[in-house]
Amino acid sequence: MFICHLIKSIQPTHNATKVETEVSSNLTLIKMIETVVEKLIPRSAKGRDFVQISSIFVVSIGAFSAGALFAWPSPTIPLLIRNTSYIGQISIEEASYLSILPAASMIASSFLIASATKYIGRKPIIWFMAIPQALSWILIAEAKSITAIYIARVLNGIGEGILFSIAMAYVGEISTPAVRGTWGNMITCSVALGQLSIAAVIASMDIVTAAYIHLFAPLLQILLVPFLPESPHYLMKKGERENAKIALMRLRWKTDVDCELSAMSESIERQRSEAGSFKDLFWIPANRRALLLVLSLRTFQQLSGITAFVIYAQYIFELSGARSVSDEVSTIIVFASLFLFLLVCLPVAGKYSRRLLLTASSTGCTICLLINVVYFCIQEETEVDVSDISWIPLLVMVGYIAFLSIGLLPLPVLMIGELFALSIKNHGMFVSTVYLALIMIAFPKILQLLLSNFSLYVTFLFFTVSCFFSTIFCWFCVPETKGKTLEEIQQLLSKTR
Repeated sequence: MFICHLIKSIQPTHNATKVETEVSSNLTLIKMIETVVEKLIPRSAKGRDFVQISSIFVVSIGAFSAGALFAWPSPTIPLLIRNTSYIGQISIEEASYLSILPAASMIASSFLIASATKYIGRKPIIWFMAIPQALSWILIAEAKSITAIYIARVLNGIGEGILFSIAMAYVGEISTPAVRGTWGNMITCSVALGQLSIAAVIASMDIVTAAYIHLFAPLLQILLVPFLPESPHYLMKKGERENAKIALMRLRWKTDVDCELSAMSESIERQRSEAGSFKDLFWIPANRRALLLVLSLRTFQQLSGITAFVIYAQYIFELSGARSVSDEVSTIIVFASLFLFLLVCLPVAGKYSRRLLLTASSTGCTICLLINVVYFCIQEETEVDVSDISWIPLLVMVGYIAFLSIGLLPLPVLMIGELFALSIKNHGMFVSTVYLALIMIAFPKILQLLLSNFSLYVTFLFFTVSCFFSTIFCWFCVPETKGKTLEEIQQLLSKTR
């Protein structure tokens, strides 16, 4: 049989036949590996979680690359502005587009991504995510001008769009509640790890070498994604019940998945019968209030300054003039804090009062940023020597990251799934994703304008005031959703105040 396949593969055939042969070979290899694994770890009636965890890990490789690409401007903008990079000097105005282009690209590509996913599934799109990411790193490494960097940032936005829509949906569809609760935060932590990695590598190596080092992530993803099971939820929607059963048996590593498959089928049929329209999202009061809450939380999340500070972290430390710790080390410490605090806080953030955590997070961020306002005001507007306490901005930013990690950073994402009714959840998530991309364009640009035209303390004052209003909003306007069913949350949103 193997010889027959080999002979067929070397004979001249139509392109479609070649593709079919390659797909068949891949499926054969996957089946062989699955057989070996099954001998080492037999399937059981109870099932095992290692396939789900491994699948989440593979998807998280793309999240690592997305995080590194997203934070790439932070350690490189100072080099580009000082004319110490490989493409010559650029202005702060030109540098500001490094943060705008990915978000704009994410919006433009999201429509095509959503349409493609309906026809070819989650798995091929997740595999494709590695292509623009790999091209981004290659373009960065081979760039001769800022134009090539701009193109790389546009490609990066396509990868981000796939990650935050399709990849996260895939993880939600393939995992059980127990696995999702323990390992579902791996994507967010991988993004933070990628941000830490790019800051650390560029601090000790040049931009070109750093780009080639990080190219390993998308290449590894290209190799591993073909071994992922397709989403059983997607296969059931397409009417491929038998393929959905096979995928579910692989994911659960169980001998019998009929009960779960039946429940999944009933859930899909119920969603089809209850499917709402875009009009329902804005016309029905409960849906409209849910949308306003989600968009408000996203706005205050970005007004806290997190995206802007991640992109301009090293440049801000450079402007602060701190000498106790270098700008590069300060940036690494901030990104390391973000990764560690997310690692600790994400598993427990969803177990406590949403409103209390959001309010505490906003309050803590307000206090931390206010301390920096006072520090920079004294430094810039008085003759007081602050060199002995130049470590304060770094310490305050670590505290700021800690408070962000308990509320404003993770909870808006969690509450999107809680606030929207099942009938309009897809529409609501699409609108919120596009809105997030729009404000991710606006706020880094606002920070760039503030840094270019005002003193540093004015910049921090803007975000301090924003966090203060976030505190008021979270305490008085955000409903408590912890411990409530989706039906109870919808009843709460239907009540008028």
